Amino acid sequence: ENVQTLVDRIIRRIKVHRTCEGFTDAQMYQVLDEIEPPVVIFGDTHGQLNDLLRFADIVGEPPGTQWLLLGDYIDRCKKGLEVIMLLLCFKIKYPSRVHLLRGNHECQKTNRIYGFYTEMKTKRTVAMWVRFNKLFNEIPLCAAVSRRMLCMHGGISQHIKDWKSLAELKKPHTIQECDDGIALDLLWADPTNDCCEFRFNANRCTSVIFGDTAIKDLCKRLGISMIVRAHEAVQEGHQMMPGGRLCTLFSAPNYCGNDGNSASVMHVSPTFKISFTTLKPRLNADNVAPGLLAKLKSETEARSPNPQP
Repeated sequence: ENVQTLVDRIIRRIKVHRTCEGFTDAQMYQVLDEIEPPVVIFGDTHGQLNDLLRFADIVGEPPGTQWLLLGDYIDRCKKGLEVIMLLLCFKIKYPSRVHLLRGNHECQKTNRIYGFYTEMKTKRTVAMWVRFNKLFNEIPLCAAVSRRMLCMHGGISQHIKDWKSLAELKKPHTIQECDDGIALDLLWADPTNDCCEFRFNANRCTSVIFGDTAIKDLCKRLGISMIVRAHEAVQEGHQMMPGGRLCTLFSAPNYCGNDGNSASVMHVSPTFKISFTTLKPRLNADNVAPGLLAKLKSETEARSPNPQP
């Protein structure tokens, strides 16, 4: 049953019978958790406020454009506070048009090390950093787009058996809960081009890596066509795995000022047509060897519709 039909039935039941009796918990969660296209999906932003605003200018702001963001709003770069505050304000003002998921950097043990703690200590107070982490504990770990697309920050888990596994998932409120089970994998897991199921993620020393076999199996069990995740700085801004069942998005161009990567957001149309808006990296002359500057600038201008020095 699609969400529009379900919603119409619930409205009619409440109007006529003044009750929600007769609907299952799974159906209730479908209304609570469902996102209907069209929607623009963002990957990591990591405190790169100017680039988030560049995307907003191009794709449109809420409420005119529905946003789904896949986490990692803070750490690494200088404007994490401003990025998360902007998004929270949008969420409060347009709650049905802005959807925020939790990334691995919205966990206290991570953002204590990678920048947000220092940023908050400098700009505000440690007490406010603590308060932000209490808020991060309440951000959902995954979202469904019309039950045809599953979105998260990290990746999938061998512990996801069906939609009920996700609907009944409790939000992790402690470091230990973030490091266990489905929550750990939704925050940290990575795909691999190997045709494996699941194995330990040695690169990150936590969670798992998963291959096409695992992706196919989960898509079949959940009845979905695609998994969309973030978590990795892919060079072209987005990367589709062979078979088109998984896409990685990264929305911070020229990551940390020196990676030279592009950044993308995904557009999902009402008919589930997928397209991308991609920002090319802005060159930073201070980080480029003089002999390469002219060549890199020429190449960037040839690729970019709005080249910036």
